[in-house]
Amino acid sequence: MHLKTNVQKSKVLLFTFPALVIYVLFLIIPMIGAIYFSVVNWNGIKGSPLEFVGLTNYLEVLKDEDFIISLKNMFKMVFYSVLFHTPIALLLAVAINTKFKGYRFFKVVYFVPTIFPLTAIGLLWYFIFMPNGSLNKLLEFVGLESIARGWLVDPATAMNTVIFVNIWAGIGYYMVILLAGLTTIPHEIYEAAEIDGASPVKKFFYITVPMLKPIISLCILMDIIGTVKVFDLIFVMTEGGPNGLTNLPTTLMYYEAFRYDNYGVGSAIGIIILIIALVLTIGSELLMNRKKE
Repeated sequence: MHLKTNVQKSKVLLFTFPALVIYVLFLIIPMIGAIYFSVVNWNGIKGSPLEFVGLTNYLEVLKDEDFIISLKNMFKMVFYSVLFHTPIALLLAVAINTKFKGYRFFKVVYFVPTIFPLTAIGLLWYFIFMPNGSLNKLLEFVGLESIARGWLVDPATAMNTVIFVNIWAGIGYYMVILLAGLTTIPHEIYEAAEIDGASPVKKFFYITVPMLKPIISLCILMDIIGTVKVFDLIFVMTEGGPNGLTNLPTTLMYYEAFRYDNYGVGSAIGIIILIIALVLTIGSELLMNRKKE
């Protein structure tokens, strides 16, 4: 019996070992390297001297006004992503799950944006929102030229425009996840509710939402982590402009490390991003678990 158990454990270790190696090589070791480089002054060039500076890089980052602006932008993007992504995706999933005529077409249409990389999506919307882009041309055509503006260069609209694109790009992804969750809810529960006279609204709030809580929680956690790491949209659509007002910590990290050759500060920003993602993830998980209780 013990021999059989040991053989089973060996098989488990054998199958998990390749994944463990990949995890260590591409996550743990780079993370340790980032922590090391965050406490030194280095220009990123092999052979250049490394000067230990302790927490100086972190203090420099936390005092930087551009970084404070980027943090505000990140939290704003996280807030609106969580506020709109999952609720809209859930409503679309519920609508498609009714299997109305032509529902497959709409299912594909809503999911299509998730097929393309964020870089391609950013370029698409850049050409739509640029001063001579499709949106302003359309507004001029219908007589609303007074509304037209440089959506990505106007400080009043630039960040909100990028947030809109981020929301648009992610809805289909969470819709598919929630749609898969809807298929696990027994249809008999809805039939029993109909017999008791429950309206579609009551069935949604008293059956659908409670039974999808674990999946909704998963979507929110994935949304928070994914939004904290957003880089492509900002880099492609605004490059942090105008005047750094749309920067995120991820873009500042890239600029410091690879444009200004300040690898230590860039690594410090990366570690701060990691800490923020962990805090937001753990905090949201604790909050959702408390609501379940």
